[in-house]
Amino acid sequence: MVRWFLVSVLSVLMVLSLMASVRAMPPITDKLHLKVATIEGGNPETVDPAWAYDTASAELIMNVYDTLIIFDGEHMDRYLPSIAENWTIQQINETSPEGLHWYYRYTFKIRSGVKFYDTLGHVYDLTPQDVEYSFEREMVQDREQGPQWMLYEPLLNGAEADYIDGVVYDLTNLTDIIKVGKMIDHAVESNSTHVWFNLAFPGAYAPFMQILCQTWSSILSKQWVIDYVLGVLGRHEWPGIWGDYDSWIDFHSPNVSPLDDPTPIMCGSGPFMLETLNYTDQYWTTVRNTNYWRGWPADFPKIGPTAPEGYVDRVTVTWKYTWEDRKTMFLAGDFDIVAVPRLYIPEMYKDYSMGILQDGIRCIYPLPALAVDGLFFMFDINPATAYGKVYPPGEFHEDGIPRDFFGNATWGVHVRRAFAYAFDYDSYIKEAYGGDASHPASFIIPGLPYYDPTVKGYYYNLTKAAQEFQQVPGLWETGFTIAVPSIYARFFEGIGSLNRKFHIISGQSTAMFLISWLADYADPHNFAYAFYYSKGVFAAWQGYCNPTMDNLIKMGIATPDGPERAAIYEQIQLLAVADSPNLPIVQPIGRHFERDWVVGWYYNPIYPGIYAYNIWKWYYQPQAELDTTPTYPLCNYLPYDVNYDGKVDIKDVSTTAKSFGATPGPPIHPRWVFRCDFNNDRKIDIKDVSAVAKSFGKTSTPWTYP
Repeated sequence: MVRWFLVSVLSVLMVLSLMASVRAMPPITDKLHLKVATIEGGNPETVDPAWAYDTASAELIMNVYDTLIIFDGEHMDRYLPSIAENWTIQQINETSPEGLHWYYRYTFKIRSGVKFYDTLGHVYDLTPQDVEYSFEREMVQDREQGPQWMLYEPLLNGAEADYIDGVVYDLTNLTDIIKVGKMIDHAVESNSTHVWFNLAFPGAYAPFMQILCQTWSSILSKQWVIDYVLGVLGRHEWPGIWGDYDSWIDFHSPNVSPLDDPTPIMCGSGPFMLETLNYTDQYWTTVRNTNYWRGWPADFPKIGPTAPEGYVDRVTVTWKYTWEDRKTMFLAGDFDIVAVPRLYIPEMYKDYSMGILQDGIRCIYPLPALAVDGLFFMFDINPATAYGKVYPPGEFHEDGIPRDFFGNATWGVHVRRAFAYAFDYDSYIKEAYGGDASHPASFIIPGLPYYDPTVKGYYYNLTKAAQEFQQVPGLWETGFTIAVPSIYARFFEGIGSLNRKFHIISGQSTAMFLISWLADYADPHNFAYAFYYSKGVFAAWQGYCNPTMDNLIKMGIATPDGPERAAIYEQIQLLAVADSPNLPIVQPIGRHFERDWVVGWYYNPIYPGIYAYNIWKWYYQPQAELDTTPTYPLCNYLPYDVNYDGKVDIKDVSTTAKSFGATPGPPIHPRWVFRCDFNNDRKIDIKDVSAVAKSFGKTSTPWTYP
């Protein structure tokens, strides 16, 4: 079938004589220097992997440090070896010396020959003890509002050092300090070749591998900390010595990371080394680690039998410039990649309606984000801090609302559903996002495993909203007045048209609040727990508690991946819609803008920013070929030399044809190859097959770096 398809496509397309416009290609600016301009104020908070919980910090960290495993290109559910050569997962039934029950053990064989480097000349061998130290250091540090809960939950069945396995520990009490220290120590263990994690979570914990891929799981050098951070700089850092298990508490929850105070320092095994982090001049620069153990050029994601022959020597990210300056410098070629605020996206196009970009610019679109904006109903509204009048439970008045307006056990669900039907989603998406967003049915959004597209959510329907309001005894006759956050108030105005006694006030509100959420990892537990579990951060703020939902969420994270787990998350999504405790408004869709000489960038929704190891700068043949009849959202073509071997031949046509019909998901199609998406519309169709076939037989000499 594929062979017939290839012959048919080639035989048709080879006889077509299609006109193509040609433009002179400008010289590449600084071939070895990748320059990125992000939003003003988008600076890293820290250089410490244990401290970082913001994307700006994580972007820098992911270029300097390595993790045990990495994501396979755009895939968030497939992993490649990194510091770990291989791994095993065992179901066990053991008890720690402190009485903590262990259910699973993840064991990793650590790669030999890997070294840590920095620009000061420090060089250290990476050992399994460095891996153990890095994870234990993170749990020791456990800074307030940090990412450590992602280790405490699977490893110790807790949220933080003072809450483990359902027990609240007093970290001012010596007995508790010693016990918690021992549990942290025994959760991660190592020998001369391996490191293993003992999971005390009662059941499977599906997202653990994803957690190990991300920057909070970066590996530091224990010897560097002892020799340089402690020995030379004299900073207050945990040395990785347990002793009598009573001293670790001195390093718990510091006000600032020792790796940032007073100056930022990094020593990683990754592809780049930190050269400068200048908060005054608002930029950071990394330089290529020429001794990087993976070698140069990058060996992943693997597309064909050959690898690209390019790389960059230096990466600079700046947060100094206004949009006007970023735009001017980007179009002039002074920046390779820029952050474009949603409001200014049309300025990147000669004709936005047709998708015709400015010369020299490439846009990759659409890029659904693993993020969501939501509105949360308060189940018990505090009258002492109310904006607007709040009356006792069940007491309706036209000039206010009862404090159980959304949370009444009998009729509160009808109020919540009415508001869910009364929001004008399409108008909001058009006005606030320029159409670059979608409205998910629940907070288990597209892009997550076990997202169920058959679960239907709410939509703008004032008739249904009225029907829900009318099921609340006395409300339709009495009316209400409610303050709604200003950003959303206008899109609830239809409520006032239903009944002259219904009033929406724009302004601050204690009846509801807004949250924008970005995934920590691509698993539905990350969303279900926060949004729907009674002890999850947002559900707890709301006062939402549904025992059925709580049980489903506990079952979902404890069940191994497979059909049984899928069925549980389907029930969670259905119950979330039926109960409507909170309202998912939008899942944003992004656009990536880069100069058309940038090669190798790909989209993984969980990445915090640019991973430069895969990127280089060069024009690939056919350099000047553009479509003469563009249709939205067409962008400048990527090269058609899919496997980077300097020629467009049957291998490139074959790879593209085999990928026909593939998309990046969700879920990612098994035949998806991002290099075959030549017009960047996130699908591989006849346009892509046609593009590569038209260039069949063309050759070029791949450029090599000096």
